[in-house]
Amino acid sequence: MTFGYARVSTADQNISTQVILLKENGCEKIYTDIGSGVREERKGLNEMLSFLREGDIVMVYKIDRIFRSLKNMIELIETFNQKKVFFKSLTEPTFDTTSANGRFVIQIFGAVAEFERDLITERTKAGLEGARKRNKHLGRPTGVSQEILEKYQFALHLYKNKNIPIDKACKQARISKTSFYRIDKENISDSKK
Repeated sequence: MTFGYARVSTADQNISTQVILLKENGCEKIYTDIGSGVREERKGLNEMLSFLREGDIVMVYKIDRIFRSLKNMIELIETFNQKKVFFKSLTEPTFDTTSANGRFVIQIFGAVAEFERDLITERTKAGLEGARKRNKHLGRPTGVSQEILEKYQFALHLYKNKNIPIDKACKQARISKTSFYRIDKENISDSKK
């Protein structure tokens, strides 16, 4: 079966041109989405993916209608490959996994994406190693900020001197109860030393 997928970024845009072209090119069922391709949740695409079976073809007007990024393209093509589904773009004939040339182009994109991931990993490791050699502290700062400490002290004052319940005191001081108790516990253990 040939499935079509069409998407426009806003409700003001007309999706019917894409739908007509997909129907003219043999799409038996067309799924649509209206919204930015950057959004994670695309109901039409997700519904189409759940119906795909071995030997089906997914057709789009242009690849930017279905892929958000190179990474997303590789992930979706991998999904199609796992399901043994073909992919075809009407306006970009190089993106046609029903042909040997199309499969070759997709493999090149996959290799480039993998190379990019490897480079990022190498740069990250080199950066971390350099920071360690310079004795840079990595990760989240330790200790309590002055602002949080002041909020703790205000909540403690409300609780002890104004007889306000701890949850209301924390809310009024704009500090979470978790932070309040964590600081309180640290202060108790510090006073015992």
